[in-house]
Amino acid sequence: MAKESPVKKKIFFKLRNKFSNAFRGIYTAIKEESSLIIHFIVSFVVIGLGIWLQKMVPNQFGYVQWAILLLTIGIVISFELINTMVENFVDLLSFEYNIKAKKIKDICAAATLINSILAIAIGLLIMLPPLVDVIKLYLHIS
Repeated sequence: MAKESPVKKKIFFKLRNKFSNAFRGIYTAIKEESSLIIHFIVSFVVIGLGIWLQKMVPNQFGYVQWAILLLTIGIVISFELINTMVENFVDLLSFEYNIKAKKIKDICAAATLINSILAIAIGLLIMLPPLVDVIKLYLHIS
């Protein structure tokens, strides 16, 4: 049996550590930030609705819609993670109340809010037409 090269082992361990650190970061952010939990729950509901819509009206909910939806979900969760990171960083630098620290946090929160609102709009644009068609199908409306 051939031995694994030390280079391959080193690459594997580096990669494993990177993933481990990333998942630890997600876990820490979820523990600290309740809105991140809400984003994850809504994301799972939206993905479930997307799977259901794809089965019900496959010609209206395809790869492009999935790509846009998953990208939007990823951007929203990433924004929330960045917002949490900035808040923690500002807290690290500023031990007492500081108006500039508050401005930084508020601006970061505003960016996250705008991103979330746009994600809702994108979700509605993608999911509403096939959802209306499914409702029409069940109510026998043409």
